[in-house]
Amino acid sequence: MAKTALQRPVKVQRRHLYRGMTMFKRFAGTHLVAFILLAVPTASAIGQTKLQHSPEEPVVSVTLLGTAGGPPPHINESQPATLLRAGGKTYLIDSGENVGQQLVRAGSSPRAVNVTFLTHLHWDHVLGLGYLMASGWMLGRQTPMPIWGPPGTSEYVSRELAALQIGEDIFRPQAPGRPPLASMFPVHEANVGSAQQIYDDGTVRVLAVANTHYAQQHAEPHSYGVDKSYSYRFETAKGSVTITGDTGPSEAVERLAKGSDILVSEICDFDSIKRAVLRATPNANVDALLEHLHSQHLSAREVGKLAQSAGVKTLVLTHYVIGPDFDPDDFTAQIRPYFPHGKIIVGRDLVQVALDGDASAIESTP
Repeated sequence: MAKTALQRPVKVQRRHLYRGMTMFKRFAGTHLVAFILLAVPTASAIGQTKLQHSPEEPVVSVTLLGTAGGPPPHINESQPATLLRAGGKTYLIDSGENVGQQLVRAGSSPRAVNVTFLTHLHWDHVLGLGYLMASGWMLGRQTPMPIWGPPGTSEYVSRELAALQIGEDIFRPQAPGRPPLASMFPVHEANVGSAQQIYDDGTVRVLAVANTHYAQQHAEPHSYGVDKSYSYRFETAKGSVTITGDTGPSEAVERLAKGSDILVSEICDFDSIKRAVLRATPNANVDALLEHLHSQHLSAREVGKLAQSAGVKTLVLTHYVIGPDFDPDDFTAQIRPYFPHGKIIVGRDLVQVALDGDASAIESTP
């Protein structure tokens, strides 16, 4: 039986998006001194990438800045980060390593992010935060960027800011009028269990819920309390976007995502991970790893069931926890029996998805 347009998976062509060296040469050649002394960048100071939205861009869109899953480095993918654009504002969800460069490639800038939301404090979701704060300050940020996250966020950010203090002191003589770096990044911790609103600026209303990412394996309580991992729902006048963050199967996340226009979900392939571990260490005991993966991440089957039960229109895949021999495009066939009618977008770094599910790859200007 022929598939309808809605039933076909939406595939986004992988393109050569990494032209960072060319951009740096342009930038360093004529603009580096002005950058350090004045930190008032122009469009030419970062290649020709736009800092403002063009009229053709959708009113509400999601851009995948990083789709890798787990702390180890990846050849073609950056660590987890997602950009939500709504009503002329930009909201960053997670801040994995390389987020600053990915923001520029996506037509934004570290100084242009209005608010950052952290889903949890695993390394792959936060290691780009220090650079985001430092480069935003260097680029002339004048408006504070609040950082929202689970318990522990305040302590994490304060330690990052302490480390950045050395560099700030070194640059201070060259930019004496700059506000203190720490003053630009106020922290708001949300300690939630069931879904509740944590933020509303008139453009987006944000709800958070604790998910199951720490359900089976977790650390002992810290000075700041128990570790939590959140999923977020962003509601706008045009529609809604739910981002799972890292989670295992969760009825709470299903309720949070109910009726969303877009569901951005993590996904895991257990078999390819097991194969990779056993190839590297043939006698390894993978039981603990598999327990973690099954209870605290989502298989293709569980992602499909979540999308179907929540009644979402478009499912966007990201945060790939997969072995090196697995192609993310293969997830589509695994998901389709459980999510038979909605759009499925196999996300890649720098793919932008409009609220209606239209997806396109962002190309940096050479």
